[in-house]
Amino acid sequence: MKKSENSPIKFNAALQGAIKDTEPDFLAALPMDNAVGAIMALSAELYLLRERLSTLELELAAHHILPEGAVEHHKDTPLQAQTRAEDLAAYTNRILSELARDRIPVSVIHPNVNKYLRQP
Repeated sequence: MKKSENSPIKFNAALQGAIKDTEPDFLAALPMDNAVGAIMALSAELYLLRERLSTLELELAAHHILPEGAVEHHKDTPLQAQTRAEDLAAYTNRILSELARDRIPVSVIHPNVNKYLRQP
């Protein structure tokens, strides 16, 4: 992918060394259209998963393994409902926290990491 014939876009898609102070900004040069394209591709993949799950439910119902509408009519026990609510809250927090997180690394990488990253 190139900006013009003579100036290629430089993506920082690989770790170049130990992260010691601030995290690298891998997407700084990424055009917004590319980010939107990635979101749309993920949305399409998610829809395909939903469609496949629906087909699986229909097949299970057709073969009398699962009653038709069993998923839609499922009632959680209070413990299951609490577990699902906690899981949803953790999942939502994990996704949305990326929008607000600072650029300080959350882990320490040994300064000699480069010897493990080099190709043989």
